Amino acid sequence: MKRLQRGAITLLMVTLLVLLASMVGLFTARSLLSERLSANNGVWTAQAQQTAQAALETALAQIEQNFSTVPNTFWSTHEPQQCLSAYTGIEWQCRSLQLDTGWDTQGHTLLVRVMRDLVHAPHVALVHAQAKHAGNHSVGQVQQSIYLPTAGPIGSANQATPLLTQGCVNEAIAGSTRFCAPGANQAGCSGTGQSVGTAIQTLYAPDLDGNGVISTAEQQACLKVNASSLQGGALVTPATATLAPNPATCDSAVWSSLFGQTTPAQIQAISQAQVLKGLSSLTQPARTVYWIDSPTEWSQSVGTTSAPVVVVFSASACASQCPRISPSTHIVGTVYLDTQCQDSRAALWHSGSVSGQVALPSGLPNLQAGSQFMWLANHRQAFDWPWPVNIDAKRVQRVRGSWKSGG
Repeated sequence: MKRLQRGAITLLMVTLLVLLASMVGLFTARSLLSERLSANNGVWTAQAQQTAQAALETALAQIEQNFSTVPNTFWSTHEPQQCLSAYTGIEWQCRSLQLDTGWDTQGHTLLVRVMRDLVHAPHVALVHAQAKHAGNHSVGQVQQSIYLPTAGPIGSANQATPLLTQGCVNEAIAGSTRFCAPGANQAGCSGTGQSVGTAIQTLYAPDLDGNGVISTAEQQACLKVNASSLQGGALVTPATATLAPNPATCDSAVWSSLFGQTTPAQIQAISQAQVLKGLSSLTQPARTVYWIDSPTEWSQSVGTTSAPVVVVFSASACASQCPRISPSTHIVGTVYLDTQCQDSRAALWHSGSVSGQVALPSGLPNLQAGSQFMWLANHRQAFDWPWPVNIDAKRVQRVRGSWKSGG
C-alpha cells in the first residue's frame, strides 16, 4: 500500500515538473516571438517613415516643377476630404498630389496632401505625406511647410495718402468731395493747415514749361481740388518731371508701390480661390480679396478696420470706364482701378466711401460729387502676407524649421 502511495506521489511530481517545464518553454517561445515581432515592427515603422519622407521629397520636386510651368493651375480645385482634421475651416484649401510610386519597393500606399490658408497666408502650403502598409499595418507620416510663388512681398513702402494716382485729379463740382488725410480727425474728417498729411498724391504731373521741375503752379494745375474738400490735407506731386504713363505698356508705378512683387495674375488667382471655397463678406473669416471683371456699378459694402479687403477693378471691368461705387457703399481697405494708364477710363468716377486707399495708374478727371476718401494705415493688410527678408518669392522654398514627423 505504501509502495503504491509513493508511486502515485512520484508520478504526480513528475507530471508537475513536466507541466512546469512546458510552461517555461511556452513562455520562452512567446517571449522570443514577441521580441521578434517587436523588432519587425520597428523595422516596418522605420521603412514606412523613410518611405513617407521620400514621398515628401518627391512631392516637393513635383510642386516646384508645376510652379515653374503653369503656376496658376495648381490651386484650381478643392478636395475637402484631403484636409487634415486641424485644417477644415472655410479658409483652408486642400488637394491631393498624385505621385509616381514606382520607386517604392515595399508595397506602401502613399498619400500626399497639400493645404493652404487662403486668407492669412495663401503663399504658404503645408505638404503632408503618409506611407501605409496594408500587410504589416505600419504607418509613416511627415510634413513640411513651403513658400509658393502665389504672391510676393509688398515691401515697406506705403504712400500715406487716401488717393494715389499717376495723373491729374479734378472735381466735377468744386468742394463736393472729401479727402481725410492721415493726420486728420478721422471721425469728422477735418483738419487745419498742412499738418494733417497728404490728401492726394500723384506720381506724375505734366511739366508744362519743360524746365524739368514741377512748380507750385504746375502742381495746382494738375491737382484741381477745392481746399474745402481737402480738409487741411496737402497735395503732393513729384518735385521733378517724370515720364508720362504710356497706355501702350502701362508700366504702373502705382501698382508696384502698393503690391510690391505681387502680380495682377496672382491677386486674381487668390480671388478665384476664395470664391471657390465659398468665402464671402458673411463668412468667418470673411473674404479679403476681390478681383472684379464686371463693369457693373459696385454696391456691396465690404471690409472692416480689423479685416480690410482689397478690391481690384480689372482692365476688363475698366475697358470702357471703371465701375462706379454706389454712394451708399462703404469699402474698408484698398481699391485699385486698372485704367491701363488712360484718364478717360476713370472719368466721372464715383468712389462711394473708401476707408483706406484708392489707387490708379492714371489721372482721375471729373471726380463725382459725394466721393469720400479716408486714410486707413492698415489698408494693405488683406495682401500683406508675411515673408522672410530677402527671400526669392519666385521659387518654391521650404519654410525653415517647419519639418515635422507625424501628423
